[in-house]
Parts: sequence; structure tokens; C-alpha cells
Amino acid sequence: MEVEVVKRPLIILNIFASIDGRLTTAPNRNVAEWTQLGLDGGANDVSHRLFDELECDGLISGSESLIVWGNHYVPLDTEVYWPKKSKAYIVFDGRGRLNFVQTEGLLVVTRSNVHPEYIHQLREKNIQYITAGDGDQIDLPIALQKLYESGFRRLGLTGGGKINGAFLRQNLIDEFSIVVAPVAVGGTNTPTIFDSNDANSVSDLTALELIQSRVINDNLIWMHYKKKGSIN
Repeated sequence: MEVEVVKRPLIILNIFASIDGRLTTAPNRNVAEWTQLGLDGGANDVSHRLFDELECDGLISGSESLIVWGNHYVPLDTEVYWPKKSKAYIVFDGRGRLNFVQTEGLLVVTRSNVHPEYIHQLREKNIQYITAGDGDQIDLPIALQKLYESGFRRLGLTGGGKINGAFLRQNLIDEFSIVVAPVAVGGTNTPTIFDSNDANSVSDLTALELIQSRVINDNLIWMHYKKKGSIN
């Protein structure tokens, strides 16, 4: 009996973080403040340029990040590089929390049972969207299958920690690209690269194999890994 293989895009986590794996200063803080003050050593810009080097044809973000950025706006004197090879900015918003202002190049992923007012907003603003799952959360495998059917082949996962953690726990990240910024943060509730449920055993861990590493601008370290396989 033949088993149909569900196709999905390659998922590449590509972010910058502090040396202790923090994504921001504290909960509900915009990491752009590191960029504004020069604390990130250029890591924000470098990580965005890497999306092109990694051939990403779309970028995935969780709704939580956009909410934080909207509530804690940080103006920058110099705009961060925007990837040229990306065809869409893909926002996963399962609870329908966002009210979109900028809609160019936007693709929304939500649940099929999200409240009707949210779907009405997307249609009114001519925002492309796909639905995946009718449970409490977006069905990630179904979402990725639909994104593959929409033509995406290499998607860059940009965070935040909750969506990164969800992808990690479902074994959906194929490559890990981390730019280490020259800053240490600490904290107990500060968002990390992967904010997920605790692992139950070593079988829940993801073994990695180094593809390459590089020192950038004399002050940043880029680490690029691929998933090695399951741990028995």
C-alpha cells in the first residue's frame, strides 16, 4: 500500500538573539531598541540579509511579535535591510487578533473557525489568507502543505519564541540559522529562541549538524545548522 507523502516547504529558522538566547530585553519589549542603541552589533540587519543568502522565498512571523512591535514602537535612523527574494510576509494569527494597516505582500494564516469578523477584515482589505485546522490552534502541517501548494519552497521562520517553539516541538524546522548579538540579557520570563512546552525526554530533542559558522563584522557569530535526525 502506497503512503502519500505530504509535501511542505523547507523551514529555516533565521533570527538573531543575545548570547544567552534571549530575543528581546524583557516581555513586551521591541528588540529594535537594541538596534537603535547599537547594542545588537548590526545583528538585526545581518540576519535580514541572510534570508536572501539562504534563498528564502517567504518569511513567517507569529502575531505576538507584531502586537509587541505595535505597542512598543521603536523608530530607527537607518532602516533594516528587507529581503529581496521573499515573495510574502506570512503572519500566523490563529486567534484573529490583528488589525492590519500595512497589507502589501501580506499573507495571513489562520484557523478555519476564527471569528467571522476577522475573515471579513481580510476580505475587505484584499489580504490573501489561508485557513488550516479548526481546533484551538493553527494546524501547522496543514498550513505548510497549503503554503507549498501556493508555491513556497524555502520559508524563513522569524519568531517570536512561541511560534518558534511550536514549530520545534512538531519537528518542523529543517535548518537553524542564529546570529549571536554581543549582548547578555538574563531574566526568567524574557522571550527566548524557543518558548515551548518542556521536553519529556531526550527523544523530544532535535539533534543538529553544523553546516557552517562565520564571524561577521568582527563582533557577531553566525551559526548555521541542519536537523540531523531523531534522538533514540
